[in-house]
Formats: sequence, structure tokens, C-alpha cells
Amino acid sequence: MRLWPDTLAGRTLALLVGATLLMMISSAILLQDERKARFDEHNLYRYLQRVATLTRLLSDATDQERSRIIKRVTEEGEKISLDETPWVDSHPRHPMEKKIARHISRSTGIRDHSAIRVMIELDGRGKSHRGEDHFRFRADKGIKTISISILLWDDLWLNFQTHHFKDAPPWASATLQGLLILLALLIVIGLLIARRMARPMAQLADAAERFGLGQPQSPIPEEGPREVRQTIHAFNLMQQRLQKQICDRSRMLAAVSHDLRTPITTLRLRAEYIEDQEMREKTLTTLAEMEAILSDTLSFARDEAADEQARSTDLAALLQSLIDDHADLGGNAEYQGPERFNFICRPVSLRRALNNLIDNALKYGESVVASLSTRPDQVTIHIDDSGPGIPDDQLEAVLTPFFRLEASRNRETGGTGLGLAVANSIILAHGGELSLENRPEGGLRVTLVLNQSEKQHDR
Repeated sequence: MRLWPDTLAGRTLALLVGATLLMMISSAILLQDERKARFDEHNLYRYLQRVATLTRLLSDATDQERSRIIKRVTEEGEKISLDETPWVDSHPRHPMEKKIARHISRSTGIRDHSAIRVMIELDGRGKSHRGEDHFRFRADKGIKTISISILLWDDLWLNFQTHHFKDAPPWASATLQGLLILLALLIVIGLLIARRMARPMAQLADAAERFGLGQPQSPIPEEGPREVRQTIHAFNLMQQRLQKQICDRSRMLAAVSHDLRTPITTLRLRAEYIEDQEMREKTLTTLAEMEAILSDTLSFARDEAADEQARSTDLAALLQSLIDDHADLGGNAEYQGPERFNFICRPVSLRRALNNLIDNALKYGESVVASLSTRPDQVTIHIDDSGPGIPDDQLEAVLTPFFRLEASRNRETGGTGLGLAVANSIILAHGGELSLENRPEGGLRVTLVLNQSEKQHDR
């Protein structure tokens, strides 16, 4: 399973959500730290106010009342006692001790600073204070214990000691719900932004794929960021120029076809009047070869610029009908594969390519077997013959136009050398691949691989 998205929209969304989560987590940590410090500061002030209140109350109470009050107000983790000696032997020395002593003095009205002794035990992680009347520390981490001794009017020392502070309460559920709702909104907004950013690139990729398959495309709307708009603009210009060149070449080929066929027809008529029969037959044969070369050349050039519309075609039925046609003409041809398979293609040109390959197989081999196999991502067609095969060093060369093997120099048997080139051109126009290989048991195997995607196939 891939954790990192493969699409531009997915990666943009992942970066946006990741950055947002990192910001929210960092903010939550900082806010929690600040919240904890504020809560601890409040706990300390509350405790000191409690010490001042008990000091004033016990100063005016009788001995019996003092014992009863101390017993009732003592909390867990706290010690309160009336003694003849103080628990704190020295006067405040630490800045925080002095601040606590001054606060108690103001709250109790005791002017004699020597009557108030404070000792704090830090755990080594106390934070610095800020301001004259503010304590900036973490009570559960900065201060380990606080001991306070206050001299009452009857020369008894009121001693306090505590090492327990309440922790800050957890985040309220409403706060957590609000953060989750905010995160959900950010994900939705990020998804919309990411899809809007990625849509022009997806349109460009789709148009490039279709243009590579020879399907005419209208100009893509130039949308998105500046770099994307520049890329789309360059693609539109390239597509426009290539289409113009193809149209110009088609018009030129049409003109050449018309201009050459006319004199060839004239020469054929004149050749009929040649009295020497042998010369007449040679001349007519030469003219027939010229006409065949011209026809094949123009047909090859037109196939590269074909504008046939792609549509859903039963590829299995198409291939089987070609095999049946050759078998009816006396050829030893066999089909192997499914009875039905729908595929988006240009059936006329694809039929011609398959027909050329089957013709070649029957021309140079005694039999041919055409097989069709499918996979989720591609269609494969094998055309096997039982002929002599092709030398390994010429397997790629035979796919080039006008290339003929030494054994097929005669145009009556070897043709013009365009059959395989035409088939290869058609397969390439379908976004596929054509390859040749000699079979170990003898003969030649022609393999056609046609890639299929959501845009190209329909079962």
C-alpha cells in the first residue's frame, strides 16, 4: 500500500493537510504549555490566599478553635501546625521566596518581614518569573515543595508545608470537536483547491494521450497557474503546427497521386499499340509495378495521417472474420481466443494491419495461427506461421518502408516492402507495439500489443 499519493491533486492535498496538522499540533503544544503555566500560577495564588486567610483566622481564634480549624482545613499532601519553633530557619533568599513573602505580608497586614519565612525546593526545572507580582513557573515541575512559617502575635509559629498542586484539567470536548471540525473544513477546502490545480494538467495529459493515438483534439483551455498555462499554450501550438503539416502533406500526396496516375494511364494506353509482344508485356509489367508502388506509397502515407474515428469494436470477431476469409480462399488459417472482446479502436485501419500480417504469414509459411489474449491492462495478438522465418539481424529492418529480404526481390511475390511498415504504422497510431521473433520450433511470430485503459476499452 502506497502512503504517498501518486497524483498531483493527492500530493497537493497531502502537503496541505500535513502542514495544517503540523501547525495545529505545534499550536496545541504551545497553548497547552501556556495553559498549564497559567493554571499553575493560579494554583499558587490560590494557595497563598488560603495561607493568608488561615493566618488571619487563627490569629483571632482560641487554642481549641485553632486545633479544630487546622484539622478541618488541612488537605491531602499538606501539613499545617502551630509550634513554638518555625519549620523554616532562614529568611527568604531566592527571588521567588521573597515574592511569596511580600505577597503574604500584603495579604495579612504583617509588616515585620522577619516574621514571614518562606523556603521553596525546586526540582531544577523551574522557569523564570516575569513582573513584580507574577509567578511564572510550572508548579508540578518547577517547585517541589513550599514551606512557610509565620509568627503570630502570641509568639507561636504557624507552619505550612505543601507539595501537591492540582494538574490542569484536560481539554474540553467542545474544544476538541471544534479542532476536528476545523480540520475537516480545511481538508475539504484543500481537496477543492488541489483538484482545481490538477485539473488543467489532467486535461493536458488526456489530450496528449489522445493526440499520440492520432485522435484530433480541439485546443485545451489555458487555465491554472502561469507555468501550467504556458505548458498548455506550447502544447496547443505544437498540436496546431503538426495538424497543419499533416494536412499540407495530405494535399500534396493527393496532388502527386493525381499527377502521376494520369501519365501512367496514358503510357498504358500507348503500350497497347506496341507491335512487339515481348516488349509490350514488359512495358505493361513495368507500368503495373509503378502503379502498385504509387498506390502502396500513397496508402502508407495516408494511414499515418488517417482521421478515422475510434469506436468500440468486437476485436475477437474482427480477427476471426479475417481468418475465415483466408481459410475460404484455401489458406491454412486458424483462430484461437475468446469469441467476443470489445475494444476501442479504428476498425478499418486495424483490419488492414491484421490482414497484411496474415497475408505475409500465408505467403511465406504454409499455415498461420492467430491468437488473441487479454489482460487487465493490455491486449496481445500473436500471428504465428510455419515459414522459414527472418534472420535475427533483420527483424527490425523489415518494419521500415520499402525494405525487402533478398529472397523476395520479385515484386510479384515480395511486394513493395510496405506491408509490415503499414501494419507497424497502424499499430503505433493505436498506441501499441509490433514486434517480430523467430519461434524455436520454426517459423515467425508477430506480436501486437495494444494497451488499454479506461479511455480505450469496454468489455
